[in-house]
Amino acid sequence: MRYTCRGLLVLSFGLLAASAGADDLTTTTGKKLTGSLVAVDASGVTFKAEGAQVKVPAKEVLLVSLGNKGVVPSKETRIVEAELVDGSVIRCAKFLIKGKTFVPELLPGPAKVPAPKLELPLTSVFHVLRGAEDPKNREAWKAMLLNRGKRDLYVIRQADGLNFVQGTLIEGSPAGDEVTFEQENGERTKLRLSRATGGLVFNQPPQAQIPPTLCRVNDVFGNSLVAQSVELSGGGVRVKTVAVVEVNYPSAAAVATLDYGQGNIAYLSDLEPLVAAPEREAGEPRFTYVRDHNQLGEALRMDHVTYPKGLWVYTDTTLTFNLGGDYREFKAVLGMDDSLTNATSSAKVTIEADNQVLFAGTVKRTDKPRPLALDVKAAKQLRVSVEADSPYNGAHVILADAKVQK
Repeated sequence: MRYTCRGLLVLSFGLLAASAGADDLTTTTGKKLTGSLVAVDASGVTFKAEGAQVKVPAKEVLLVSLGNKGVVPSKETRIVEAELVDGSVIRCAKFLIKGKTFVPELLPGPAKVPAPKLELPLTSVFHVLRGAEDPKNREAWKAMLLNRGKRDLYVIRQADGLNFVQGTLIEGSPAGDEVTFEQENGERTKLRLSRATGGLVFNQPPQAQIPPTLCRVNDVFGNSLVAQSVELSGGGVRVKTVAVVEVNYPSAAAVATLDYGQGNIAYLSDLEPLVAAPEREAGEPRFTYVRDHNQLGEALRMDHVTYPKGLWVYTDTTLTFNLGGDYREFKAVLGMDDSLTNATSSAKVTIEADNQVLFAGTVKRTDKPRPLALDVKAAKQLRVSVEADSPYNGAHVILADAKVQK
């Protein structure tokens, strides 16, 4: 159903803000250009800096900031969050469903910045969450999504949690304030949208083919669009999402950033590897690897530095990741977790791309963390193997901030 992670998204308006009056382009190597954005296409970004125009390939772009600030909603603001099937997020004050069209009323933006008029086909909407400003609501909603069935859901928030009616949402009324809902027993009934106090979930069929993602477009109204194309025209910006929804901004002042890192970087902890490990003997831990935490559920930490992303890998474990030839570089910081107090612990680590060894070495608890930058250009598979160099002594390794980059 979805093309990207189904996690709920919270935009930080502070991060969207940049220095007014100029655009900034940051490359994947950390280089920054200040000037003005001229054009965007599938191959890259045309940027004017220091009086000259340069074309930066899309694979080398990390972020383009247009210097436009978003508006921070007040604590009293009630937020409705609609997530599309491609991972785009629309944040609004309220919404209507007219026929088979979803019509959101966007949150207020900066003064004199015109908002796009959005009318989205229902087939592009994955779910609609009311009360998205409340972290507790978001957590309960996320848990419900993980355990939902294969029907549409009309969700009611009650004192004891979320309750829902399962069935099929047929269409909205002409006024957009109620929907025709067919329940599992085949009975059709009219339900008012205002009584769906939790929200709505749509069971959208999977798509066989999807267009590639260009970047994520973040606007000053708090919306985040997973774009397959971005066009600058007549002072405005036209965005086509991966779900084939078109959003036309009358003014470029409505766009905050173009985030290319969303599609150009993949963290290994977000990928699903093939795992190979021997049967453990009695008394040995049965885990093989852990994502973004150590075996105790704590944050990854090496040499007193905490890493939010990475892999904790137990000895005698091999992880194979399918890259599909889409990436050019593998980066990570290799070492052992500070929680491992046994100074004699060590392990052998081998990293291969398509059976070619890129790195092989022994990692010791007393070693300083070791940055890795390996060439995986056009590789179909990346394999990480961790072996014990002596009988079990509690050794493991951490690949902190492990990622592949286009």
